[in-house]
Amino acid sequence: MPIVKKFTIVLSGVLLASSMFTGIASAQKVTLKMAHWVPPVHHLTQTYAAWAATVRAAAGGTRDVKVDKSPLSKPPGAYDLARKGIRDLAWGVAGYTPGRMPMVRGIEVPFAVPNSTIGSPTLWNWYTENGLDKAEFNDTKLITLFVHGPGLLHSQSSITKLEDLKGVKIRVGGGGVQIAKNLGAVAVAMSATKAHESLQRGTTTATLFPWEAVRGFRLIKLVKYHLQVPGGMYTTAFWLNMSKKSWNKLSGAHKTALTKAGGANGAKLIGKAWDDQDVHAKALVVKAGGHTITDLSASELKRWTKKLSVMRSDWVKKANAKGHNGQALLNDLLARLKKGS
Repeated sequence: MPIVKKFTIVLSGVLLASSMFTGIASAQKVTLKMAHWVPPVHHLTQTYAAWAATVRAAAGGTRDVKVDKSPLSKPPGAYDLARKGIRDLAWGVAGYTPGRMPMVRGIEVPFAVPNSTIGSPTLWNWYTENGLDKAEFNDTKLITLFVHGPGLLHSQSSITKLEDLKGVKIRVGGGGVQIAKNLGAVAVAMSATKAHESLQRGTTTATLFPWEAVRGFRLIKLVKYHLQVPGGMYTTAFWLNMSKKSWNKLSGAHKTALTKAGGANGAKLIGKAWDDQDVHAKALVVKAGGHTITDLSASELKRWTKKLSVMRSDWVKKANAKGHNGQALLNDLLARLKKGS
């Protein structure tokens, strides 16, 4: 074979191989679209950007996450955005879709979660190690779980004892309905994004939220009294899930990268960010002046604990109905939270 012809064939082969390699490399550089629904000022817009950076790092820069700038659905519809493949990733509140994932909400029992840094990875480890994710997230791929910091009561009038709650209209979401009712208040259920409007219009005069929400939902000028409770009056279970179709399209390496960025690692990252924002929001309230921050007294805590003990027994009953040993599961969760892991 003439040298020129042989060189031409070899060069053509090299160019073809190079072209194929370039095509594969560029095909791997795919951006996952993630649904989002909180206001731009909410810390989760920045926190998810930080989480996306860990996805890029784990994937060597070949996989990214782009967070939506505006909502595609109301908060209760977030789960289905991933389930139906409208978005690759979505996140939301377990309590916004009652009955869909009752087991993950075990962490929402009152007075149990010291902070989000401990609560978030603890929830993930407890939930997945007990195999609870296999039933409740069987139609999507669960990426991570997290909780917000200890929930407290923010109000337009002073509330320091049980009697002060009688007839008070409290904006609640998820498990907050049962909390408000059992304490003698009036539960007004609505998503977090409607809290500002309801307080402004007088539809509600109090709300259950972690400290961060006072800043995240612009409530500083609307509530002047803040009641802190040891372990929180509650917390909220959040999930971050993925379309199964999108997950199945990923290469093995990219699945590994997303698993590394999610799970307990993702829970720790988001949990720490939430705690930092709680500290920041509380400092803004103090700086604003005119606010009263009170710690629930030990004697009142005993009264409130008695009123809300039914929430633990109700969750145990739900777990038993699902075929689990509910009390054992709850004991395991509470022990992990106390231990801090």
